[in-house]
Amino acid sequence: MPFAQHLLLTIYYVLLGIVAAVMLYRGFLILRYFMHPKEDEEPGARFPEEPVVTIQLPIYNEKFVVARLLEAVCQFDWPRDKLEIQLLDDSTDDTVDVSAHKVAELQERGFDVKHIHRTDRSGYKAGALRAGMAVARGDLLAVFDADFVPKPDFLRQTVDFFTEEKIGYVQTRWSYLNGDYGWLTQGMGMLMDGHFTMEQVTRSRGGYVFNFNGTGGIWRRQAIEAAGGWHDDTICEDTDLSYRTGLAGYRGIYLRHVDSPSELPVQITALKSQQHRWAKGLTECFLKLMPRIWRSDFSLKQKLEATAHLGANLAFPASLFMTIIGMPVLLVRLGMGSAGSFATLVDSAIFLLVFTTQFGFYILATRELHEDWLRRLRYLPFFPLIGVGLAVNNARGVLEALTGLRTEFVRTPKLGVLGGDRQLVKTRERTYTGGRDFWQAVVEIGFGCGYIYMAVVQAPFMIIGSVGTAIFSLGLFGMGGATLRALWIRRAALRAAAEPQVAPALEA
Repeated sequence: MPFAQHLLLTIYYVLLGIVAAVMLYRGFLILRYFMHPKEDEEPGARFPEEPVVTIQLPIYNEKFVVARLLEAVCQFDWPRDKLEIQLLDDSTDDTVDVSAHKVAELQERGFDVKHIHRTDRSGYKAGALRAGMAVARGDLLAVFDADFVPKPDFLRQTVDFFTEEKIGYVQTRWSYLNGDYGWLTQGMGMLMDGHFTMEQVTRSRGGYVFNFNGTGGIWRRQAIEAAGGWHDDTICEDTDLSYRTGLAGYRGIYLRHVDSPSELPVQITALKSQQHRWAKGLTECFLKLMPRIWRSDFSLKQKLEATAHLGANLAFPASLFMTIIGMPVLLVRLGMGSAGSFATLVDSAIFLLVFTTQFGFYILATRELHEDWLRRLRYLPFFPLIGVGLAVNNARGVLEALTGLRTEFVRTPKLGVLGGDRQLVKTRERTYTGGRDFWQAVVEIGFGCGYIYMAVVQAPFMIIGSVGTAIFSLGLFGMGGATLRALWIRRAALRAAAEPQVAPALEA
């Protein structure tokens, strides 16, 4: 076999090995779930009287949901003189006016609400939280993103854990206000349930560092200060701080049975923005923290867990590059005879590993959280399509991190739509779609066409594999097509807004 073909196959199997390692880790999480208690910890003691708590609400252009958020946190079951609310507003649109009006109303009702408006947005969310902490009254700092509607008993459920001095943060599970909106929110809800049930439970109760999820939780000020404060050199400032807090000797508490209701993205473009940020941010944390973690006093198990956790998104560029070289690899195999058959068997084994770990992971999480879990499993077929469809999007995020490319912190749009009002979604979604999404959509559709071509080449030799390849292309066509549709809607809206309005003629 020529050297070029050897090199091609070597690269392919290195990439396949990365994907297999991530899937084996996913399978390990399933096994580890059964090795630890399923019930939440209880506080070791109770505060004799309620401590002062500062609620931090970092927002950026959230005009559809900011009033709802402010109203929710003012309903907390906590003495008013022990509750401070900071609206950390980096907005550049009319959210500023909406916020100012709501804050003034709440102040008149006797709530300690402060509207802190920054005009430079330096450090993005981390910068806003850092600025708020500098003037906060409380030593306990609860954080909620704009799409959350926390329950009145949130502080009663979380604060007493801080009677233990080495508790640095408490994280609650996200639940979903609009989970029944459509197939996308149903599927994303199941995806997030996997993270909050399988990953967070096994890490927190196994003695590993687990990541604060950026919202729906509460921090001890001293833990943040001991870790060096909020850093803005990654776009997953929450994960970065979680690990630095662990290295400083603090630990977190995860409460699966205490939920914080939130709003899921109802647009594919919003989902892509969120997933890109998480993939890029975790990889930035991987590059930043791994040397420090491996030099630390963490146990070997903790170091391996941190490596697997923060490096898991490397599977996205690996799978993407496998797609790029997939066709020449297929052609080489077709000429390899029995060796090609063995290679196909290896691929089939890896595919089976991916299938069983992915589906087993989410089936178990759904069963653990929901009484109607069997009904919810009808959304499982969407997972492979969503996973393949996000490959380009998330791989771009990982590659940006690996190459050190700094980009703007792109927020996940929150539309404030909780029912099935699709017309309201169409009206509000025009506000948020970015122009740079066009070229990514073109690439996604191009990869979808590549999958179709591979399916045609495969068909005479392996009909089942050919059908699977063709089905996977639907995820890429769906992601790319939905983005182009959103861009068209926004362009039409901007064009309509730019046209002069003609006044109706007066009747004689």
